[in-house]
Amino acid sequence: MFFAINKNTEEKINSIYLEQNSSYQFIKEDEWYADPDYIETHPESININKIKVRFREGCIDAISCKGNKYDISPHFYIPNKNKLGINTIPESKEHKQAKNWIYNILKKKKNLFINYAKINKPFPYKEKINILNLPIDLERIGVEAGSSTFGFKKSRRADVICPFIIKHPILGNGIVFEIQFSNQKEKTRLDRELDWALRGYSLVWIFKEDIEEISNNNLLLKKDSLDVNTFSSLIKKNNQILIKNLRTTTQELSRQLEEKKYEIINEIKEKKLAELNIDRIEIKEIVEDMFDELKNKVQPRCPKCNTLMVLKTNRTNGNKFWGCINYCPGVAMSVMD
Repeated sequence: MFFAINKNTEEKINSIYLEQNSSYQFIKEDEWYADPDYIETHPESININKIKVRFREGCIDAISCKGNKYDISPHFYIPNKNKLGINTIPESKEHKQAKNWIYNILKKKKNLFINYAKINKPFPYKEKINILNLPIDLERIGVEAGSSTFGFKKSRRADVICPFIIKHPILGNGIVFEIQFSNQKEKTRLDRELDWALRGYSLVWIFKEDIEEISNNNLLLKKDSLDVNTFSSLIKKNNQILIKNLRTTTQELSRQLEEKKYEIINEIKEKKLAELNIDRIEIKEIVEDMFDELKNKVQPRCPKCNTLMVLKTNRTNGNKFWGCINYCPGVAMSVMD
């Protein structure tokens, strides 16, 4: 763990800064509690704010069992945490290496150059600065640390965060280092960038392709400097993306509205046609009923067999007359009757 809370002062103390802080001369004799942000799970019987930790000193040029040299950054740890059933938030190998890397930079006063301004026109130009020349707040520097700057309710965790004592006119409240060795969705990356930018922090991304060699105590970069995205440039870039996404969203919504319009029109047409078909059937039935009624009134029935008579033509004079279809004898009616 990189941070712990002192029982007496109730201060959250950075383990790297602790060795340089004269206020804590008897570090191992003091009582320390774990930072709750580092605890993932714990038994209900254990108070998360009262989990005791111990301090372990940093060591430069330690020798591993294989004979390799490496550095150990000062840190806090929970004795017998497995027996107690306490699980801390997993810290990846990359995070541990980043911790040792930043520890080496601070402890050994190593140089780490960053490019915070880059201009291509009218000629290539980079503004480069050594991070050690920036007003870094050693007391607050951290690995896997959180920030709740500007009253943000939700804390944002960073791989390496270097806050400043005073706000830098270009770099803002500090620099955040994000080490990304695995694939990450672009939206996730943009969200992280904007979140840190709104908190006033500039951001440095370190990808796998930026590193020549990685070990327990060092990150060997391919280039002699890292590009930093200033908080103002991140906000501007995200605003441009937001506007572009807004335009795309507007076009998509317009297309959906157009499709919905035609869908509604077709639905109305089908409904009207259905109603029209019903009207036609009703009209047909009414007309047929009226025709049958009129036919019954106009077309006479045979007085003998009561069948409807049909209109016939006299072959001699061509006159029309009503005759029985059953040819009942003596039954014939003039059309004029």
